Amino acid sequence: MNNIETETPQIRGHRVTDFLNREELKHFTARSDLRGLWAIVSVWSVIALAFAAMALASTLPLYAGLPLFLIGFIVLGGRHLALAILMHEAAHNTLFKSRWGNDVLTDWLAAKPIWNSVAKFRAHHMVHHTNTTADYDPDRPLYSAYPVTPGSLARKFLRDILGITGIKFMLGRVLMSAGVLKWSDAIGEPEPQSRSLRWWEFVVRFFKDSWATILTNALLYLALAASGYGWLYACWVFAYMSPFSVIVRLRAMAEHACLQDVPDTVKNTRTTYAGLLGRLTVAPLRVNYHLEHHLIASTPYYRLPALHSHLLKQAKVPPGWTYGGVIRACSQLDK
Repeated sequence: MNNIETETPQIRGHRVTDFLNREELKHFTARSDLRGLWAIVSVWSVIALAFAAMALASTLPLYAGLPLFLIGFIVLGGRHLALAILMHEAAHNTLFKSRWGNDVLTDWLAAKPIWNSVAKFRAHHMVHHTNTTADYDPDRPLYSAYPVTPGSLARKFLRDILGITGIKFMLGRVLMSAGVLKWSDAIGEPEPQSRSLRWWEFVVRFFKDSWATILTNALLYLALAASGYGWLYACWVFAYMSPFSVIVRLRAMAEHACLQDVPDTVKNTRTTYAGLLGRLTVAPLRVNYHLEHHLIASTPYYRLPALHSHLLKQAKVPPGWTYGGVIRACSQLDK
Protein backbone atom coordinates (compact mmCIF):
# COMPACT_ATOMS: atom_id res chain seq x y z
CA MET A 1 0.00 0.00 0.00
CA ASN A 2 1.18 3.46 -0.85
CA ASN A 3 0.56 5.00 2.55
CA ILE A 4 3.32 5.88 4.95
CA GLU A 5 0.96 5.70 7.89
CA THR A 6 0.52 1.94 7.36
CA GLU A 7 4.29 1.46 7.56
CA THR A 8 5.42 3.92 10.22
CA PRO A 9 2.35 5.38 11.98
CA GLN A 10 4.48 7.82 13.95
CA ILE A 11 7.74 9.43 12.91
CA ARG A 12 9.86 9.53 16.03
CA GLY A 13 9.08 12.88 17.62
CA HIS A 14 6.74 13.99 14.82
CA ARG A 15 3.73 13.15 12.70
CA VAL A 16 3.75 12.78 8.91
CA THR A 17 1.47 15.83 8.65
CA ASP A 18 4.21 17.95 10.22
CA PHE A 19 6.07 17.65 6.91
CA LEU A 20 3.68 16.92 4.05
CA ASN A 21 0.00 17.42 3.31
CA ARG A 22 -2.07 14.66 1.74
CA GLU A 23 -1.41 15.68 -1.88
CA GLU A 24 2.32 16.09 -1.30
CA LEU A 25 2.44 12.71 0.42
CA LYS A 26 0.69 11.09 -2.54
CA HIS A 27 3.15 12.68 -4.95
CA PHE A 28 6.34 11.80 -3.09
CA THR A 29 5.31 8.21 -2.35
CA ALA A 30 4.23 7.30 -5.91
CA ARG A 31 6.02 4.16 -7.09
CA SER A 32 6.96 2.79 -10.48
CA ASP A 33 7.64 -0.79 -11.57
CA LEU A 34 9.60 0.54 -14.55
CA ARG A 35 11.87 2.61 -12.31
CA GLY A 36 12.37 -0.39 -10.04
CA LEU A 37 13.37 -2.59 -12.96
CA TRP A 38 15.71 0.09 -14.24
CA ALA A 39 17.36 0.30 -10.82
CA ILE A 40 18.19 -3.41 -10.89
CA VAL A 41 19.38 -3.30 -14.52
CA SER A 42 21.54 -0.22 -13.91
CA VAL A 43 23.24 -1.70 -10.84
CA TRP A 44 24.12 -4.92 -12.67
CA SER A 45 25.24 -2.93 -15.72
CA VAL A 46 27.78 -1.05 -13.61
CA ILE A 47 28.89 -4.38 -12.11
CA ALA A 48 29.46 -5.66 -15.66
CA LEU A 49 31.41 -2.50 -16.55
CA ALA A 50 33.56 -2.87 -13.43
CA PHE A 51 34.36 -6.47 -14.39
CA ALA A 52 35.14 -5.35 -17.95
CA ALA A 53 37.47 -2.62 -16.70
CA MET A 54 39.33 -5.08 -14.47
CA ALA A 55 39.61 -7.58 -17.32
CA LEU A 56 40.98 -4.85 -19.58
CA ALA A 57 43.40 -3.78 -16.84
CA SER A 58 44.89 -7.28 -16.80
CA THR A 59 46.00 -6.82 -20.42
CA LEU A 60 47.62 -3.39 -19.96
CA PRO A 61 51.09 -2.41 -18.72
CA LEU A 62 51.31 -2.14 -14.93
CA TYR A 63 51.41 1.68 -14.89
CA ALA A 64 48.07 1.83 -16.73
CA GLY A 65 46.50 -1.43 -15.64
CA LEU A 66 46.93 -1.11 -11.88
CA PRO A 67 45.02 2.20 -11.49
CA LEU A 68 42.22 0.94 -13.76
CA PHE A 69 42.04 -2.34 -11.82
CA LEU A 70 41.85 -0.53 -8.47
CA ILE A 71 39.09 1.76 -9.73
CA GLY A 72 37.09 -1.24 -10.92
CA PHE A 73 37.72 -3.05 -7.63
CA ILE A 74 36.51 -0.11 -5.53
CA VAL A 75 33.46 0.40 -7.74
CA LEU A 76 32.70 -3.31 -7.36
CA GLY A 77 32.69 -2.86 -3.59
CA GLY A 78 30.28 0.03 -4.04
CA ARG A 79 28.01 -2.16 -6.16
CA HIS A 80 27.78 -4.65 -3.31
CA LEU A 81 26.28 -1.78 -1.32
CA ALA A 82 24.05 -0.87 -4.28
CA LEU A 83 22.62 -4.40 -4.24
CA ALA A 84 22.04 -4.03 -0.50
CA ILE A 85 20.21 -0.75 -1.12
CA LEU A 86 18.00 -2.41 -3.74
CA MET A 87 17.15 -4.93 -1.02
CA HIS A 88 16.57 -2.06 1.41
CA GLU A 89 14.13 -0.41 -1.02
CA ALA A 90 12.30 -3.68 -1.52
CA ALA A 91 12.09 -4.15 2.26
CA HIS A 92 10.16 -0.86 2.35
CA ASN A 93 8.03 -1.99 -0.62
CA THR A 94 9.16 1.08 -2.56
CA LEU A 95 11.26 -0.47 -5.33
CA PHE A 96 8.23 -1.96 -7.10
CA LYS A 97 4.49 -1.51 -6.86
CA SER A 98 3.98 -5.26 -6.82
CA ARG A 99 4.68 -7.53 -3.89
CA TRP A 100 6.29 -10.07 -6.25
CA GLY A 101 8.74 -7.47 -7.53
CA ASN A 102 9.82 -6.51 -4.03
CA ASP A 103 9.74 -9.90 -2.32
CA VAL A 104 10.80 -12.30 -5.09
CA LEU A 105 12.52 -10.54 -7.98
CA THR A 106 14.64 -8.26 -5.78
CA ASP A 107 15.39 -11.10 -3.38
CA TRP A 108 16.94 -13.15 -6.21
CA LEU A 109 18.63 -10.35 -8.14
CA ALA A 110 19.90 -8.24 -5.23
CA ALA A 111 19.71 -9.89 -1.81
CA LYS A 112 20.74 -13.48 -2.51
CA PRO A 113 23.94 -12.60 -4.44
CA ILE A 114 25.23 -10.76 -1.35
CA TRP A 115 24.13 -13.44 1.16
CA ASN A 116 21.06 -11.67 2.42
CA SER A 117 17.27 -11.86 2.39
CA VAL A 118 14.57 -9.27 1.78
CA ALA A 119 12.28 -10.90 4.33
CA LYS A 120 14.92 -11.15 7.07
CA PHE A 121 16.21 -7.67 6.41
CA ARG A 122 12.69 -6.22 6.48
CA ALA A 123 11.99 -7.65 9.93
CA HIS A 124 15.34 -6.35 11.19
CA HIS A 125 15.11 -2.95 9.52
CA MET A 126 11.59 -2.01 10.60
CA VAL A 127 12.71 -2.29 14.22
CA HIS A 128 15.52 0.16 13.44
CA HIS A 129 13.11 2.69 11.92
CA THR A 130 10.74 2.68 14.84
CA ASN A 131 13.45 2.62 17.53
CA THR A 132 16.37 4.66 16.16
CA THR A 133 18.87 5.44 18.97
CA ALA A 134 17.00 3.22 21.45
CA ASP A 135 19.05 0.63 23.31
CA TYR A 136 17.32 -2.14 21.35
CA ASP A 137 17.82 -0.52 17.92
CA PRO A 138 19.44 -3.43 16.00
CA ASP A 139 21.58 -0.96 14.01
CA ARG A 140 22.90 0.78 17.10
CA PRO A 141 26.27 -1.08 16.94
CA LEU A 142 26.87 0.59 13.57
CA TYR A 143 26.92 4.13 14.93
CA SER A 144 26.96 4.20 18.74
CA ALA A 145 30.74 3.78 19.13
CA TYR A 146 31.50 7.22 17.70
CA PRO A 147 33.20 9.59 18.21
CA VAL A 148 36.58 7.93 18.53
CA THR A 149 40.11 9.26 18.36
CA PRO A 150 41.65 9.82 14.89
CA GLY A 151 44.00 6.92 15.54
CA SER A 152 41.16 4.59 16.47
CA LEU A 153 39.19 5.52 13.34
CA ALA A 154 42.29 4.99 11.20
CA ARG A 155 42.73 1.52 12.71
CA LYS A 156 39.09 0.68 12.00
CA PHE A 157 39.50 1.66 8.35
CA LEU A 158 42.77 -0.26 8.15
CA ARG A 159 41.06 -3.42 9.43
CA ASP A 160 38.37 -2.87 6.79
CA ILE A 161 40.90 -2.42 3.99
CA LEU A 162 42.89 -5.50 5.05
CA GLY A 163 39.73 -7.60 5.01
CA ILE A 164 39.76 -8.36 8.74
CA THR A 165 36.28 -6.87 9.22
CA GLY A 166 35.07 -8.70 6.11
CA ILE A 167 36.36 -12.06 7.36
CA LYS A 168 34.59 -11.51 10.68
CA PHE A 169 31.41 -10.53 8.88
CA MET A 170 31.47 -13.58 6.58
CA LEU A 171 32.17 -15.90 9.52
CA GLY A 172 29.17 -14.37 11.26
CA ARG A 173 27.05 -15.02 8.17
CA VAL A 174 28.11 -18.69 8.17
CA LEU A 175 27.18 -19.07 11.86
CA MET A 176 23.88 -17.25 11.35
CA SER A 177 22.94 -19.45 8.41
CA ALA A 178 23.83 -22.51 10.47
CA GLY A 179 21.66 -21.35 13.35
CA VAL A 180 24.53 -20.88 15.80
CA LEU A 181 23.94 -17.12 16.01
CA LYS A 182 20.76 -15.06 15.82
CA TRP A 183 20.40 -13.37 12.44
CA SER A 184 21.39 -9.69 12.31
CA ASP A 185 22.39 -7.30 9.54
CA ALA A 186 24.47 -5.09 11.83
CA ILE A 187 28.20 -5.42 12.37
CA GLY A 188 28.54 -6.08 16.05
CA GLU A 189 28.47 -8.98 18.45
CA PRO A 190 25.62 -11.25 17.27
CA GLU A 191 23.54 -12.99 19.90
CA PRO A 192 23.77 -16.78 20.27
CA GLN A 193 20.64 -18.78 19.54
CA SER A 194 18.67 -19.79 22.62
CA ARG A 195 18.54 -23.52 21.80
CA SER A 196 21.25 -25.98 20.80
CA LEU A 197 21.13 -28.30 17.78
CA ARG A 198 22.93 -31.48 16.85
CA TRP A 199 25.91 -30.99 14.54
CA TRP A 200 24.17 -32.29 11.43
CA GLU A 201 21.21 -29.97 12.06
CA PHE A 202 23.58 -27.01 11.86
CA VAL A 203 24.78 -28.26 8.47
CA VAL A 204 21.23 -28.76 7.20
CA ARG A 205 20.19 -25.30 8.38
CA PHE A 206 23.25 -23.75 6.73
CA PHE A 207 22.47 -25.19 3.29
CA LYS A 208 18.75 -24.56 3.66
CA ASP A 209 19.43 -20.90 4.41
CA SER A 210 22.26 -20.29 1.94
CA TRP A 211 21.54 -22.49 -1.09
CA ALA A 212 20.13 -19.55 -3.07
CA THR A 213 23.27 -17.50 -2.37
CA ILE A 214 25.45 -20.43 -3.46
CA LEU A 215 23.37 -20.82 -6.64
CA THR A 216 23.41 -17.14 -7.64
CA ASN A 217 27.13 -16.88 -7.01
CA ALA A 218 27.78 -20.07 -8.97
CA LEU A 219 25.87 -18.60 -11.90
CA LEU A 220 27.92 -15.40 -11.65
CA TYR A 221 31.14 -17.43 -11.68
CA LEU A 222 29.99 -19.46 -14.68
CA ALA A 223 29.12 -16.27 -16.58
CA LEU A 224 32.59 -14.86 -15.88
CA ALA A 225 34.26 -18.15 -16.74
CA ALA A 226 32.34 -18.33 -20.03
CA SER A 227 33.77 -14.93 -20.94
CA GLY A 228 37.27 -16.23 -20.25
CA TYR A 229 37.74 -14.32 -16.99
CA GLY A 230 36.65 -16.71 -14.28
CA TRP A 231 39.33 -15.30 -11.98
CA LEU A 232 37.28 -12.12 -11.69
CA TYR A 233 34.91 -13.96 -9.36
CA ALA A 234 37.67 -13.87 -6.74
CA CYS A 235 37.65 -10.08 -7.11
CA TRP A 236 33.89 -10.14 -6.44
CA VAL A 237 34.50 -11.96 -3.15
CA PHE A 238 37.48 -9.81 -2.13
CA ALA A 239 35.53 -6.61 -2.97
CA TYR A 240 32.88 -7.83 -0.53
CA MET A 241 35.52 -8.34 2.14
CA SER A 242 37.58 -5.16 1.70
CA PRO A 243 36.25 -2.00 0.00
CA PHE A 244 32.67 -2.97 0.85
CA SER A 245 33.57 -2.99 4.55
CA VAL A 246 35.06 0.51 4.29
CA ILE A 247 32.03 1.75 2.37
CA VAL A 248 29.53 0.25 4.82
CA ARG A 249 31.35 1.82 7.77
CA LEU A 250 31.39 5.28 6.20
CA ARG A 251 27.76 4.99 5.17
CA ALA A 252 26.74 3.98 8.71
CA MET A 253 28.72 6.86 10.20
CA ALA A 254 27.00 9.30 7.87
CA GLU A 255 23.50 8.15 8.72
CA HIS A 256 23.34 8.39 12.53
CA ALA A 257 26.75 8.71 14.18
CA CYS A 258 27.59 11.71 16.38
CA LEU A 259 24.09 13.14 16.32
CA GLN A 260 21.76 13.72 19.26
CA ASP A 261 20.87 10.52 21.10
CA VAL A 262 17.19 11.42 21.31
CA PRO A 263 13.97 9.91 19.90
CA ASP A 264 13.55 12.69 17.32
CA THR A 265 14.21 11.79 13.69
CA VAL A 266 15.24 15.31 12.68
CA LYS A 267 17.90 15.31 15.38
CA ASN A 268 19.18 11.72 15.22
CA THR A 269 19.45 11.21 11.44
CA ARG A 270 21.32 13.14 8.75
CA THR A 271 21.43 13.62 5.01
CA THR A 272 24.88 13.76 3.42
CA TYR A 273 25.54 15.28 0.01
CA ALA A 274 27.35 13.05 -2.49
CA GLY A 275 28.96 13.65 -5.89
CA LEU A 276 29.67 11.11 -8.61
CA LEU A 277 32.36 9.29 -6.61
CA GLY A 278 30.09 9.10 -3.59
CA ARG A 279 27.21 7.75 -5.65
CA LEU A 280 29.46 5.03 -7.05
CA THR A 281 30.57 3.97 -3.58
CA VAL A 282 28.94 5.08 -0.30
CA ALA A 283 25.75 6.66 -1.66
CA PRO A 284 24.14 4.50 -4.36
CA LEU A 285 20.46 4.92 -5.18
CA ARG A 286 20.17 8.16 -3.18
CA VAL A 287 20.61 6.37 0.14
CA ASN A 288 22.51 9.44 1.35
CA TYR A 289 19.18 11.28 1.72
CA HIS A 290 18.74 9.36 4.92
CA LEU A 291 16.90 11.94 7.00
CA GLU A 292 14.17 12.24 4.37
CA HIS A 293 14.01 8.45 4.13
CA HIS A 294 13.44 8.17 7.88
CA LEU A 295 10.82 10.93 7.83
CA ILE A 296 8.76 9.49 4.96
CA ALA A 297 9.96 5.90 4.66
CA SER A 298 7.56 5.05 1.82
CA THR A 299 9.30 7.51 -0.53
CA PRO A 300 11.04 5.70 -3.45
CA TYR A 301 14.76 6.41 -3.67
CA TYR A 302 14.47 8.51 -6.85
CA ARG A 303 12.10 10.99 -5.17
CA LEU A 304 14.29 11.60 -2.11
CA PRO A 305 16.37 14.49 -3.60
CA ALA A 306 13.17 16.35 -4.53
CA LEU A 307 11.72 15.66 -1.09
CA HIS A 308 14.90 17.02 0.50
CA SER A 309 14.70 20.21 -1.58
CA HIS A 310 11.00 20.60 -0.78
CA LEU A 311 11.50 20.26 2.98
CA LEU A 312 14.70 22.33 2.98
CA LYS A 313 12.92 25.28 1.35
CA GLN A 314 10.36 25.16 4.15
CA ALA A 315 13.11 24.92 6.79
CA LYS A 316 11.68 21.61 8.00
CA VAL A 317 15.02 19.81 7.66
CA PRO A 318 18.60 21.09 8.02
CA PRO A 319 21.06 21.23 5.10
CA GLY A 320 23.00 18.07 4.39
CA TRP A 321 26.50 17.34 5.61
CA THR A 322 29.60 16.39 3.65
CA TYR A 323 31.41 13.09 4.14
CA GLY A 324 34.48 15.02 5.21
CA GLY A 325 32.41 16.69 7.90
CA VAL A 326 31.12 13.31 9.05
CA ILE A 327 34.67 11.92 9.36
CA ARG A 328 35.80 15.01 11.30
CA ALA A 329 32.86 14.73 13.70
CA CYS A 330 33.36 10.98 14.21
CA SER A 331 37.10 11.28 14.79
CA GLN A 332 36.92 14.10 17.32
CA LEU A 333 38.59 16.47 14.86
CA ASP A 334 35.57 18.75 14.95
CA LYS A 335 35.65 19.80 18.60
